[in-house]
Amino acid sequence: MSCPRESIASVTDEERFLFDIQGFLVLRGAIEPELVAALDAAVVANEAKDHDERWAEGLPVVHGQHFTKDTNVENQIRLNGLPRLDPVFDQLIAHPSYLPYLKAFMGEPQLVNTWSISKYAGREATGWHHGLPIEDYTVRNGEIFSPILNVITMLTPNHPGDGCFTVIPGSHKKNFTLHHERWGSAGLDTPGAIEITGEPGDVFLFTEALTHAGAKKTTSRRRTTLQYNHVHQHRCSPMWDHHNARHYWMPPSIRARFGLSQRELTRWMSYTLPDRDVPGAEKSND
Repeated sequence: MSCPRESIASVTDEERFLFDIQGFLVLRGAIEPELVAALDAAVVANEAKDHDERWAEGLPVVHGQHFTKDTNVENQIRLNGLPRLDPVFDQLIAHPSYLPYLKAFMGEPQLVNTWSISKYAGREATGWHHGLPIEDYTVRNGEIFSPILNVITMLTPNHPGDGCFTVIPGSHKKNFTLHHERWGSAGLDTPGAIEITGEPGDVFLFTEALTHAGAKKTTSRRRTTLQYNHVHQHRCSPMWDHHNARHYWMPPSIRARFGLSQRELTRWMSYTLPDRDVPGAEKSND
């Protein structure tokens, strides 16, 4: 690229057009290599640790809850609540390479869940799914509105066989559902399916109305992505995603590290306090 992606201040008409017809965009070279390396090192370090879950004492126990280090899927490690684990993860919050797209496609975004996924050889494909009803994605008066938008940062190569995201472009506007059992998982034989490939530092963002999944991992190397999920400020996502809700909220001791745009993107956390003591909560300046 001739210039860093983070220097781009606005979304082009071509990008609006592509996002609307596809349901996703890929921003090549969006995250600077030095930050990619630091983020990847933090993931590797935290995957090697045993994490103390006492910070969550007092929260409701739900079926299938995710712990900070989640290994309940074979050949995969998931880390939840990334800013709790290392301040380097703060740097992706409201990153200037993709913040304009959040505002253009959501209006008033708020960051909720943050997690990493590392896949290792043998990780099976996941089933097709979407996290937003199709009818919730709209375009009115020339403005795109997706109440939930996911931002994926690639920390390692995402090449064929690495267990990449697979999507069905345009399925955020579909009127029919694929019921055939052989199309239940992320195989590329599913009608219209494509694989999202890329390099470290590429960013893949998509409306959660888009039908998506993960392909089977057949290569031997680790494949790691970070996922920063955003909802419109009028949504109350902890109500419908209670399995992950305890990882959403960050105490004031963490948000004190944030810059202005990062605090704005996490503003809802100023008004939502768990009804128990959390390290740092007594230091609130909000």
